[in-house]
Amino acid sequence: MVPAKPNGKTIGILTGGGDVPGLNPAIRAVTVRALREGYRVVGIRRGWSGLIEIDRDKGEAGDSVVELTEEVVNKVGRTGGTFLHTSRTRPSHVPRADVPEHLQAAFQDEVNDLTPEVLKNLDFLGIDTLIPIGG
Repeated sequence: MVPAKPNGKTIGILTGGGDVPGLNPAIRAVTVRALREGYRVVGIRRGWSGLIEIDRDKGEAGDSVVELTEEVVNKVGRTGGTFLHTSRTRPSHVPRADVPEHLQAAFQDEVNDLTPEVLKNLDFLGIDTLIPIGG
């Protein structure tokens, strides 16, 4: 992980739901403003699914998180869709078949609420504020 910015706060951004043209410009606008205000900004890949896939026991986020800089978001800010990718995952309603392997022993219901895992992963990543875009 990259050290926090001077104000010590980190913002996470994810996109959820369907892919629409305005997602990358929205990611860019939030990122640029937050960076200029002194925040560290990270993108969560694959939406809510990316947040539940993180295996804290491995001590890293794997490919679920990307550091967002002005350089990164300026490259995609005028393109449609979302470079972070998206999913239609609802953390509070995850079917057993979609529960990540590392969580399968703990979540065996037909439909599982993985919200506690999302909160633990946000803490693990040092994210103070989460901005979900889309729906």
